[in-house]
Amino acid sequence: MAHSFDATLKDLLAPTPEDFGALFDLPSARPVVSLNVDLSTISAATDVAFGFGAPMQEIVDLNFQSGPDPEVGARGLLYSAALRMRFGVPVRTILILLRPKADSREIQGVLTYASGQSRVEFHYEVIRMWEQPVKSFLSGGLQWLPLAMLCQMPPDRALADAMREVAHEIDRRLARECEHAKAVRLMTAAFVLSGLRVERDALGPIFEGVRVMHQESTAFDYYVEEGMAKGMAKGLAKGMAEGMTEGAIQTAHRYLLRQGQKRLGPPEPATVAALNEIQEIDRLDRLADAMLTASSWQELLATP
Repeated sequence: MAHSFDATLKDLLAPTPEDFGALFDLPSARPVVSLNVDLSTISAATDVAFGFGAPMQEIVDLNFQSGPDPEVGARGLLYSAALRMRFGVPVRTILILLRPKADSREIQGVLTYASGQSRVEFHYEVIRMWEQPVKSFLSGGLQWLPLAMLCQMPPDRALADAMREVAHEIDRRLARECEHAKAVRLMTAAFVLSGLRVERDALGPIFEGVRVMHQESTAFDYYVEEGMAKGMAKGLAKGMAEGMTEGAIQTAHRYLLRQGQKRLGPPEPATVAALNEIQEIDRLDRLADAMLTASSWQELLATP
């Protein structure tokens, strides 16, 4: 799946894995820990894995998919075998499809193949987020809230209108129930995940009026600050066109420097100079997305 969405989901699930037990029917009677798995023997790494029991008795491997992948079952088998080899306990695999684009007739929850006298039959579970009831996510733990933006919406409502109501319900819960920094992080995750469901120009109206977004600099800032604010009022598509101006480029530079200082530490003068040399708004967009996953200024600036 796309790295920005992958990082967002890991950030949601890893701190409090026990909060997701009811949603994904995970074991509830055993202690649970989030496994920081580095499967260095294979070319890819699983999304999120939880270990249950002390000592560990079972692993649940959650894999999120945002786009079509004909090998998704084979990857699940690969991760399952690697986790089994690493920890020596049974592994349960759950594939979570984030949008219909990720679905296909081949995803049936089983992968089988045979050669000679050898046969493999691998079973995995499939959860389609757009079929999940939104109320379950809105009424559960705070960490669940961003995923509500991907859930089933009322069929008699326009999608954007329904998503706007969900965004404002998330906003109300965050304002009541958690400290501001966490509220900003969760609302930013909701914003990022919503980009899986609607086009970019629909995000502004959906999140318009959300208090958390306007109280703190977040990923949302890039679309509403200064020169972009007028464009947002007219629609994000026009705002992006106006964002080609010099003022929008300067706004993007300020956003990246401010967020980068928070996430990556103070930049060197040469880093600031290199950033200011970037004048292409499309590349600045990609840098803003990469800010969610970059571990250093060098890695961020290497974004093509």
